[in-house]
Amino acid sequence: MNLSATLPPLFSRQRFPRLMTAAAVLALSAACGGPLEENSSQDDSSVTLEGTLAGALTLSKSISIVDATLERGQTLSASVTYKNSGTTAVTAKNIVLTSRAPGGTHADGPFYDLTPRITNRTLQPGESVTLTATRVLSSTDPLGTWEVYPTWEDSTSTWLDGAGLTFSVAAAGGGTGSDPGTSGPWLSGASGVGVASGAFGTWRGTPVKIASTWSDNNTAAANFWQLDPGAEFGSWQNNLDIAVGAIDSGESWSAAASGAYDARWRQSLTTLKNKWGSRPGTVYIRFAHEMNGNWYPWKVTASDATSFITAWKRYRALQKEIFPAARLVFNVNRESVSSGIDWRKTFPGAAYVDVLGVDYYNQYPYVATVTDWNNAIQQTDGYGAPKGLARHLEFAKSVGLPLSISEWSGNADNGDSPVFIEQMYNFFKVNGGTGAGKVLYEVLFNVDRDNRRWLLYPTANTRMPNSAARYQQLF
Repeated sequence: MNLSATLPPLFSRQRFPRLMTAAAVLALSAACGGPLEENSSQDDSSVTLEGTLAGALTLSKSISIVDATLERGQTLSASVTYKNSGTTAVTAKNIVLTSRAPGGTHADGPFYDLTPRITNRTLQPGESVTLTATRVLSSTDPLGTWEVYPTWEDSTSTWLDGAGLTFSVAAAGGGTGSDPGTSGPWLSGASGVGVASGAFGTWRGTPVKIASTWSDNNTAAANFWQLDPGAEFGSWQNNLDIAVGAIDSGESWSAAASGAYDARWRQSLTTLKNKWGSRPGTVYIRFAHEMNGNWYPWKVTASDATSFITAWKRYRALQKEIFPAARLVFNVNRESVSSGIDWRKTFPGAAYVDVLGVDYYNQYPYVATVTDWNNAIQQTDGYGAPKGLARHLEFAKSVGLPLSISEWSGNADNGDSPVFIEQMYNFFKVNGGTGAGKVLYEVLFNVDRDNRRWLLYPTANTRMPNSAARYQQLF
């Protein structure tokens, strides 16, 4: 993943300050902390800002600070509204919300821009435009007092700053001392249309580092046809996440715990190892994936928990014996459905798992705004288990494992939310890495099914064009 292409540029901005009475609507909020109390005061008075005189864009100031104390890994979110209060059209080359670290200056930066920005926008007299943008505070951002402020570039390439707000950045966990940070690259992937052929990677502009496929019934898991020469992944050399069904209808976890399916599982693992052969990529096996839901024959209810753990350990022993180079993924649905148990009580222990996984779609609840995202990632399900993405990551860290998001996408039946795409990317970027509590890999579910509900590519077929465009830009 080419992270450098996603970072806003740090450049010197020539300033041409003139005083004027101007106008601003600027809001600052913290993410990754759940619902925040909106108890700040409002001030609608005019202020003196830097800007141009005749025909300029103006700002009227109404600043609301929800939480001016942030930590690395949290999201800075701001909004500003510009109005052309003059009598002639004004063209802005760029309208940007940016931030300045301790020791930086408005003249020379360095500038830490929020995204997105508005480019090449002409405002007619009386016309307004609002920019809302975010930036995830990285693990290496300087600690201390920062400033966030609006700025725009006029047709002469002069940058004109508005009044800003200060906020403080602390180390993750509330510390204020040195924090070297451990975030790093993650494996970014996809499943479905165009992945195996390379067309998907060409479209998004970066190679697919990991793909996903399914063999989630006994027959499919005995054959893995997709790995045969000439089949979808017959020549695939990169990493592969493969969902393997555990038991079929009429079978039980109690029988599995007694060893009833060991011979079948042994044959399945042997076939998988042999068909994968000497390819350089790593195979990630999602055995009994989404077992905390109620839609698969291998669902795990409260009465199954003990047998399931025993059966999982049996499968793990076979995997370590037959295909030790593979990695075993304990993969749950984001929330439990009709299981009657906190899924953490079915976790067999870190010694029997290599990666903790979660499937995470934009539904239940639907995320349309940054506030929706902040609330959703902190949720627990009806059994008290992690539901939000931040909670799943916390659990992974608590058991010493990395996290995978083996399936994720928007849901076109609910809407087209580029915000969800942006926030997923920000989450991966801040938390990517190989260690405990880091995002090891993620796979966009780009499978053409359910009336194209999840599809981003090809763009001619997507029902979420804004999400597709944002994904293509970020990933």
